[in-house]
Amino acid sequence: MVIITERKVKEDEVEIVLAMLKDAAVWLKSKKIDYWQNWAAPEENYIGWIREGVVNGEFHFAEIDGEIAGVYRLQFSDEMFWGKMEDKAGYIHSFTTKRAFSGKGYGSEILKIIEDKLRRCGIKYMRLDCGAEIEGLCKYYEHHDFTKLYEREVFGFKAAFYEKRI
Repeated sequence: MVIITERKVKEDEVEIVLAMLKDAAVWLKSKKIDYWQNWAAPEENYIGWIREGVVNGEFHFAEIDGEIAGVYRLQFSDEMFWGKMEDKAGYIHSFTTKRAFSGKGYGSEILKIIEDKLRRCGIKYMRLDCGAEIEGLCKYYEHHDFTKLYEREVFGFKAAFYEKRI
């Protein structure tokens, strides 16, 4: 049995996060999926968004036997994407696993870790957005009991907004 642990990303590990996002962008492009391409060669404002999240303690690595297997950002408000929301929720961004760990169910386990963390904090909703036109990604989240609430254009791409009651 594989045990996945998680820890906050340290300030000197921003480049690792950026490399993981770039790898995901390159992989998506190889699949002819036009998504996350801003991470292939991120502009300074994108890099700043990552740095800010790391400094704020919002980025986490998922590790298997001490090796980084995945990354995600967890926020407790997200006005930039979701607007002002009254209820408490955990908002997930930048969720990816390294290619060497993909296809083995680790993403599902990482989502469970996030869900358990939110439940312990008394938070009843887990939310995320993804490319609305990426059928496989949308089905992945729906398979994990997320419900699509709506779609809208965000920063030049059509996003699907998902929520899971926990």
